[in-house]
Amino acid sequence: MLIVIAILVIAIILLLANLGAYFTKIAQGSTVFISVGESLKKIWPNVGGYKMSSAQDLGGRHWLIPEKDEKERMRAFFYSSLPGTVWFQKWLWGTFGVKFISWFWPHVNVHRFDIRKGGRRRIEARADVGPDAFLRSRVIDSPEPTIVDSLLFIVPRPVYLEGVEIAGDNSRINLLLLPVYRQVIPSLPVYYLKGDFFTLLDAAIEATVVDFFASYRVGKKPLTYAGWLKLTKAGEGSPLEQHLHGFNVSKAYRDNLEGKGGAEELIAYIDELTHRRPSEISGENVSGIIPIGIVPRFGFALVSFRIVEWEVHSSTVALAKSLLEKETQRHTAEGVRQKALGEGDAIETLAGAQSSRYQKLVNALVEKRVTPDAAALVIQTQLRTENIRDSKVTTYVEGGASASVMVSSSPKKED
Repeated sequence: MLIVIAILVIAIILLLANLGAYFTKIAQGSTVFISVGESLKKIWPNVGGYKMSSAQDLGGRHWLIPEKDEKERMRAFFYSSLPGTVWFQKWLWGTFGVKFISWFWPHVNVHRFDIRKGGRRRIEARADVGPDAFLRSRVIDSPEPTIVDSLLFIVPRPVYLEGVEIAGDNSRINLLLLPVYRQVIPSLPVYYLKGDFFTLLDAAIEATVVDFFASYRVGKKPLTYAGWLKLTKAGEGSPLEQHLHGFNVSKAYRDNLEGKGGAEELIAYIDELTHRRPSEISGENVSGIIPIGIVPRFGFALVSFRIVEWEVHSSTVALAKSLLEKETQRHTAEGVRQKALGEGDAIETLAGAQSSRYQKLVNALVEKRVTPDAAALVIQTQLRTENIRDSKVTTYVEGGASASVMVSSSPKKED
């Protein structure tokens, strides 16, 4: 009977979880928010290797930070559970992936929010839009619903920027970028920005990219279009990606948080997100959008960045063609020069070999007691006959003081 009752209870719990009543499911790689009325009560992340911090930032918010210890992660996950029920809730979660909300549901409920129209985007394959299609045509708004009940931990967000100016020569390019963001302060985009954070992230990326092309130096000179062609554009060696990582958290914000004390775990995470290079945010455009950095402003961190494709802006087509022609001519000239050097090396090598051959022949004749004059005559005759052999003449006449001989320049083998 007890077994039957237990099975019946579990069946009811699973049914309620599917209906979102009293219990809930949390998709892997996402965070669920529990509200009391309209106010935040709990944050439940189902993200492997991460937990909600015990420390608070300057705004009194908890961060989603790395945690390698699974026991510690589970302790934080069930921190606010009813005393005496933790063991059962852990079993329920580990076995069925179900989490108890509250006895006072629906007043205590899973928070639903709107990430607004156009919140989800995807990149269309180049083959699908055609090789000659404009770059902007590759960014497409996804038709997925915008009302959601969880926040993704990893968020890729394609961005198209048109006419970005390169300061060194005022050339312009169009960029299709794929920034990938990681959730850091879950409550900020959901409860403070009310789900309207994607457009703000787009504006932040645009501002920081524009700042890069305006401020980056090659040596002491501003970047030019020719310099952009040579610049590393992907991976950790990309100056643009390194530049963007620094804007995750400003140096001033990190220093203020460090001065507050008790936030060592947050400081360590900031160092990871900025690669220990927090930015000195300046410039009206950037400081107006992210004065303290992307993380404390929007709750997300930029963790990776890729230039999917780029193209020359219409105002810079003539410059691009000119540089291409110049590079083509340079490569052609280099090819001619290398060919000439190769031919010269071949001639020099052949001359050295011939000189060595004749030197050995003379030495051999002298050793046989042939006079130097006679040896020189032998070399002269050999050179003459080899020239006849290698030439294209059909008849050669050689004469002396008393006789002349006519010889075919292509004699038969038996001759």
